[in-house]
Amino acid sequence: MPPINSNARVVVIGGGATGCSVARDLILRRFDVTLVESGDLGCGTSSRFHGMLQSGARYAVSDTEYAAQCMRERLIVADLMPEAVEQTGGLFISLAGDPPDFADKFVTGCQNAHIPVEELDPDWVMAEEPAISRNVLRAFSVPDATVQSWRLVNLLADDVRRKGGTILTRHQVKGVEVANGRVRYVRVVGSSGEQLLEADVVINAAGPWSARVADMVGESVDLHLVKGSIIVFSHRMVQRVVSRCRPPTSHDIMVPTGTVSLFGTTSKVVDNPDTTRVCPREIQELLDSAEAIIPKVRSYRALRAWAGVRPLYCPQNWPPDTPLSRRHTVIDHGKNGFAGFFTVCGGSLTTHRFMAEDLGNHVCQSLGLIAPSTTATTLLNKGTKNSSWQPTNNFLRIEKERRFLAPVCECEAVEQSDVIDLIENHGICHLHDLRRRLRIGFGPCQGTFCGSRVAALIASRHPDYPASDDLKGFWVERLKGVIHTAWGSQARQALLSDMVYRETLGVRLNREIMPPDDYQ
Repeated sequence: MPPINSNARVVVIGGGATGCSVARDLILRRFDVTLVESGDLGCGTSSRFHGMLQSGARYAVSDTEYAAQCMRERLIVADLMPEAVEQTGGLFISLAGDPPDFADKFVTGCQNAHIPVEELDPDWVMAEEPAISRNVLRAFSVPDATVQSWRLVNLLADDVRRKGGTILTRHQVKGVEVANGRVRYVRVVGSSGEQLLEADVVINAAGPWSARVADMVGESVDLHLVKGSIIVFSHRMVQRVVSRCRPPTSHDIMVPTGTVSLFGTTSKVVDNPDTTRVCPREIQELLDSAEAIIPKVRSYRALRAWAGVRPLYCPQNWPPDTPLSRRHTVIDHGKNGFAGFFTVCGGSLTTHRFMAEDLGNHVCQSLGLIAPSTTATTLLNKGTKNSSWQPTNNFLRIEKERRFLAPVCECEAVEQSDVIDLIENHGICHLHDLRRRLRIGFGPCQGTFCGSRVAALIASRHPDYPASDDLKGFWVERLKGVIHTAWGSQARQALLSDMVYRETLGVRLNREIMPPDDYQ
């Protein structure tokens, strides 16, 4: 095989964890890479999950090989991007009603998958985690962690840019043009109009939207779309990720992240990847199941709820009523007359790097090129290792330096200087984009006070910035999640927040946040 040709042009469609990782893998193999994302980086499924960087223990019994893959990748991701990972550790607890024989199978599965596992004294666990049930029968520690997905995708994208790649956000793919049985162009539309991107290879990494992208060349990708809803609580109720020690199922994981806790997820098969509306029935399911792990969970403020869609690959002739694998799949559409067109789907955020490596290997093999993947050993952030992320970092820095007026967002201790840096040096001029990168509006006030402050910082540097429209869009999205949990003290908080936006800022909402008539 000849060595890699650095002139080979690749267009990656999709800016989630998989797409950004694919772009980085291929640019390290010296391809000419352009990534296209219809919205902001990570605004799809990558940011709509429970935030776990899993050890694989969840699948140690049902799919030991995949569990081992998760464990390997969990260590690599934490080593490459420690500033996006909090090393919380994980607990699996057996409660009444969980299969009594599963715990022993769990230990054996973890050992077979090379996942460090240790059985703990239930009394010690209940003392260490005072919020969890007092009826823990058995408990096991595993090296689960949490990940800031928006930070992760932006670290990957920044590395792609540093190495000469192009990242096009807010560019909609309108078509993939094929000539003589091979992809030639990707047609995209952005704020500056339509353009054709020349391509020798096109990678479809659009997650739950992959079937729509494949349809542009007349190909089909059989996806099983599953909507998972998550509820957010206003405190870190646990120190570690806490999971039920039972076969993988719905609503059985409590995840501490930042200043809040996430509990999920529900599981509902949907036809449309844009189906992310949370239903009242799902809220009740989540609360009922969370109560088994955290008995007093209803006494905590539930801040909001949201949903994401998981794309599981469904091979042809898959036996009905058989659970689908969480493993990823790479599809080479060249076998059907569309050379240079690939789809990567399935998998999880934890395994995004390995998915990209596997995809890159398929691309090189199809072109007859030699270029091993180096993503597992090539550091990001200009080769400098940073310490693991801690939710207290911002607070401790402000306290140590006694800059008590510095925060623009008190809930997450985000400083004004951090916002200004992204505005001035990175061209980020939308509230939602700043929110994703800095966690603005993630805390208990849900952007009630920091939204207008950040908008003022943008406006002071960009006179044409449509502050009123951006604030409205910001609050509409916050309110969409808040209305699902508006009871008790949270209902009062939601009314206060809405009053601030309506009366102080003059924001007026239409019916865009109202549920449809058949909302159940």
